[in-house]
Amino acid sequence: LRPPGAVLPFRRMAPFTEPDGDDDDAYGDKTRTVVPREHLLPLSVSINRKLTTLCPHMDDWLRGGVPTRSVTEFVGEAGAGKTQLVLQLLLSAQLPESEGGLDGSAVYVHTEGRAPVGRLKQIADCHPALLSFQKSQKKEKHDFLKNVILVQTLDDPGGLWTALASVAQILEQSNSPEPANPKGSDTANPGAGETPNPKRKPVRVLVVDSVSSPFREGDASKKKGAVERSHALSRIAALLREYAHRHEICVVVTNHVVDQVDDSRRNDANPKVNHRNVFGPPGVLTTSGRNVTPALGLFWANCV
Repeated sequence: LRPPGAVLPFRRMAPFTEPDGDDDDAYGDKTRTVVPREHLLPLSVSINRKLTTLCPHMDDWLRGGVPTRSVTEFVGEAGAGKTQLVLQLLLSAQLPESEGGLDGSAVYVHTEGRAPVGRLKQIADCHPALLSFQKSQKKEKHDFLKNVILVQTLDDPGGLWTALASVAQILEQSNSPEPANPKGSDTANPGAGETPNPKRKPVRVLVVDSVSSPFREGDASKKKGAVERSHALSRIAALLREYAHRHEICVVVTNHVVDQVDDSRRNDANPKVNHRNVFGPPGVLTTSGRNVTPALGLFWANCV
């Protein structure tokens, strides 16, 4: 507060080299109003750290890699290479930051049948970037598989939620200075009473492969089924975002696609149906000569 009639001195909130065009007495208090201006960051600059995908073209498309403190979704049909890509992320997270990694470990939540551990070992043994890192190790050889925590879940929404909720304990233990159980095993399996390896680095990546598989058997055509499915998706999305921001990690999920029915005639007859094109994912996805859309629908697209 200031006494009546007092005039505050003119102060610029930020140094300017050019006039901003707002030097009038906007508030009638005999002082000029100057709005501070800040330059926007270039598209290639991010305040979050980036994780390399071990694919230069993919890194360029992602403007440096997969960002931390966010949820990244990879969408594609079966056989497109989604699992291959996330397996590379599990390994690249262990690289030092100077080589595009995050110098940490990774959690892999697998929801579809048998986990591809064999393929993970093949990539660790054959990828040029990982082999180069192994050669630079002067002491003992780095074991990539020991720094990947495998969490398998039942193929239903309840099982996925239970598995993701158990990841909180893994994240807390990996970031604590002293492990709760120094004699724990090297793998974490929720429900088995096992704890992460005390020598393992902090978790920097959480992968869910895939997030849509547990929802295949649900009946979303009925009102009750749609409400339950939306509630489950909302809880899962909120939990993943919380992990990403609280622990400053990369959260990566894979999602399938479903065929998109051509409803252009119905849209012309009923313009209200076009709201899908306004609020849904931009553009039309095409694969194998047909139009597709990400699974789990518009609700999940808005959540992530």
